Amino acid sequence: MPNPKSIFCMAAMFFFALFAGPDVALAQCPEEPPLQNYTGGGTISCPCFVEGEEAGAVLNAPPEHYPLEILRIGIGWGSQFGGSPAQIEYGIHVYDAGLPDPGTPVFSLLGPQLVDGVINEFDIEPLPGEVTMDSGPFTVTLEFLNTNAGDPFAPTVVHDGNGCQAGKNVVFAIPGGWYDACDLGVTGDWVFYVIYKPCVPSGIGDGPFVASTVPAFLQLPRPNPFESSTEFEFVLAQPGRADIAVYDVSGRRVARIVNESYPAGAHRVTWEGRDNAGKRLPSGVYFVKLQVGDYKSVRKVLIAK
Repeated sequence: MPNPKSIFCMAAMFFFALFAGPDVALAQCPEEPPLQNYTGGGTISCPCFVEGEEAGAVLNAPPEHYPLEILRIGIGWGSQFGGSPAQIEYGIHVYDAGLPDPGTPVFSLLGPQLVDGVINEFDIEPLPGEVTMDSGPFTVTLEFLNTNAGDPFAPTVVHDGNGCQAGKNVVFAIPGGWYDACDLGVTGDWVFYVIYKPCVPSGIGDGPFVASTVPAFLQLPRPNPFESSTEFEFVLAQPGRADIAVYDVSGRRVARIVNESYPAGAHRVTWEGRDNAGKRLPSGVYFVKLQVGDYKSVRKVLIAK
């Protein structure tokens, strides 16, 4: 991952109010100000990511605020000269741990659209379920769908340029996995924040959940590249038949992983890099396609030697 190069200036004003009203329960759980690591309004863009990589912030509220519910997530997004079209990236993820390995997401919002030159805020409170944390730290990231590495005109995540705080900024790199962004030469804190309230509603469901703006989504396989096996997570907005097949670079189908009906939600399948006859496929690049009805989602995977 190259060091950040492009600089642009962006000013953002935050306005928030504590909710007060006749509802005593709500009055006892006001929203807190944005929880963030970055400072100042000047930002530095980092066009240094490829599809499937992630950048984000490790956050920690005061101990007395746990358990807490995350209401909104803000992400700074910009390019060197501004004016780039709005762009859909793969997803926003929330993890219930920090470095060295945040683990697996407890919440994902797939298909977020980001506008150049502003801090984009995503309201997750109306979505089904609640995004809650029993303790800290926790991690919030953006996973890229569009490669921007080496392109100073491409919009991307930004940092404040005021010094990188160790342990508070993450990068998921391909290959390599999770890193402290400071160790990769990032010179500031990523412009990410969450707005939360220091209490949780009753009736909270267990386990992770995923919100999606599209009918189906295939997550990037992990690990990738892989030698023995890799795992795919896919998401269905509604119950349906999921057909997941593997194609080589010529477009020939070499394996079918699943072709069956699934309920709505997130599901995982494992592939050992073998064709339908059980024979190990040669090392190289392959494409995995999820098809649900007329909708398709494709991911690239590399079998290593």
